[in-house]
Amino acid sequence: MNFDLPETGTEQSPAFVNAIACQDWLVTVPLANAVQAQSMFLRQLNLLHRFTLAPTDRFAILEALRGPVSDVQNDAVKKFAGKPLPFAPHEQAALDSTLSVWHMLALGYLRCFDAFCSGNAGVFSAPALLELRALCAASADQASRAATLAQRTLSVFADWQVDLCRGEQLPNAAYWKKLHHIFFAAETLGIAARAINDPVRHGNAPTSALAAYSECNLLSTANPYELPARHLAWVARWARRWGAKLALLKAPPEDIRNRAVPLWVDLESDRPAGYLPQPSSSGRWLETTELRKSLVARIALLEQGRAPAELQLGDDVTQPAAGQLLQRVLQRWCKGGAPRRHERHAATGGCSFIAGFVAVHYHLSGRQVFRAPSRDDSTLRREREEFETFGDRSHRVGNTGDSDESHIETWEVMDDWHLLDESATGLRLARPLKEGVRIGAGLLIAVKTSDSQRFTLGNVRWALREGEDSLAAGIQLFPGEPRPVAVRTVEAGGARGSYQQGFLLPEITALREPASVVVPAGTFRIDRSVEVMVDQKLQVLKLFRVLDRGAEFERCNFYD
Repeated sequence: MNFDLPETGTEQSPAFVNAIACQDWLVTVPLANAVQAQSMFLRQLNLLHRFTLAPTDRFAILEALRGPVSDVQNDAVKKFAGKPLPFAPHEQAALDSTLSVWHMLALGYLRCFDAFCSGNAGVFSAPALLELRALCAASADQASRAATLAQRTLSVFADWQVDLCRGEQLPNAAYWKKLHHIFFAAETLGIAARAINDPVRHGNAPTSALAAYSECNLLSTANPYELPARHLAWVARWARRWGAKLALLKAPPEDIRNRAVPLWVDLESDRPAGYLPQPSSSGRWLETTELRKSLVARIALLEQGRAPAELQLGDDVTQPAAGQLLQRVLQRWCKGGAPRRHERHAATGGCSFIAGFVAVHYHLSGRQVFRAPSRDDSTLRREREEFETFGDRSHRVGNTGDSDESHIETWEVMDDWHLLDESATGLRLARPLKEGVRIGAGLLIAVKTSDSQRFTLGNVRWALREGEDSLAAGIQLFPGEPRPVAVRTVEAGGARGSYQQGFLLPEITALREPASVVVPAGTFRIDRSVEVMVDQKLQVLKLFRVLDRGAEFERCNFYD
């Protein structure tokens, strides 16, 4: 057993070799400039990692760096979090720098932990760990030191994992294998659950190596890459805060009728925790019953009208999203995962893909530029303002009534993707990363497989970069043939908004899908009236409930 760390030497020294010199160096770092600060941190962390130092000095330096590094990293993620794939060059550069800094900081702490685990013999082995276990049992100072080293290492892995997800990537097999090895060493030393302090990440609240390890597995089972950036930040915060509520078991609970469904993880594997145990001598169960109690209580209090901030969910957390997100993680953390409504099966072949509300409406309308059915007050006001600003522009487009959006007709709106698997209400697709439009979670799309006669409306549930040059996406389909329509809101006093693009979807009884209307994001209010123009016929619908919501749309059921 070893962590495969490179040899150190004294050829190239970092700018500091003790914590005091490091503090002096930090004064020279422009912390408000994330790009420059990351470059400086990365260079010194690389040099530090390969430089021979006493473990106590190395740890003290890393502790001095960790707070400022975390602040700079939090600033850097704003450049790429929530952005569609593929990233623009400056977004990709920000992600690459952020992940590199976390990686090197994690390796720095790992080198300290490796030195402890190697003991006097200087060799990391199972016998050495068992000797050190006895030492930790006899000495509170040694136990606290070991617990702190393990927790710091695992907690930086957790920070690294969060920003991987923000960058629409998943931790690879090497990440999980190393994470499990670190935790196995902490468990063997008998200090995995020992309480220690971590002011940078937890303030005054105690934490442990087990809490940090649990945080990593909670993040994974929550499928955070499916979430918008704001909600991902909430789930990451909750996983960090509530990782301490998990307990470690070497055998399954005897009776789970009154318990949560535990997570199961194989410490010799290269995979995250899951729900189905497999035959393995290194299997462990992460007990989530205490976490379930906390989640259920918070959900109930939110339903009673308590504010999310009062329940320590975060000052930026709002309803109803907080309750919906808590229900989501409750299912994934404590109830054995979210079951699929329809079984997926492997599939092959190409498919055509249109991305974006406007582009989908344009194409499904027979490549017709959208025009309001009538020139309502808002349209007339806009045209009058344009006339006052630009004068008469009718000569530019002739007398055909074409708008300035006529350039849309030259759009190359369709991408070619490869089908990987499918179900009645979903697809998994892939394409080369940089061939086609940028896509991200919450985007309205239309897709047509090679064996289909028409396009189906849908929503990008997730998009992930896989390997160096592949983009994969999970698509939720909205069954039924979509009808492009024009929609506008009608307020209680009779005021009407401007017509905008929308879609009507029929009821699909076999799939238990109600009839629905797809409207621009922000349209929904319960019992709000909308006018829908279909084939020159006006319908008035009252919105009842949001069935699906994305970055640019809401799909709502309705009644007449």
